[in-house]
Amino acid sequence: MKLPVSFEQFSKDPTKALMFLLLFVVAALYARSENQAKYANEVCEKRLIKCEAELKNMSVMLKSQDSLCSALVTEIKIYRSLGKI
Repeated sequence: MKLPVSFEQFSKDPTKALMFLLLFVVAALYARSENQAKYANEVCEKRLIKCEAELKNMSVMLKSQDSLCSALVTEIKIYRSLGKI
């Protein structure tokens, strides 16, 4: 692969060489950050799906506990009205 500039040009003007290298570094860092952001989003999506499933299970459990509690309260009222408690 032939670069658009030669080593001779870089040796004549080192600031251009430095700027050229910095351009590659910035492009590489940008690509790396994009990949890290994509990976972080994928991990967050997986965690979100897992949390939503757990929330759904907890909601079902809470509803069943609520109905059980309601039944027990009714039963206690009946026993109190009968004088058993």
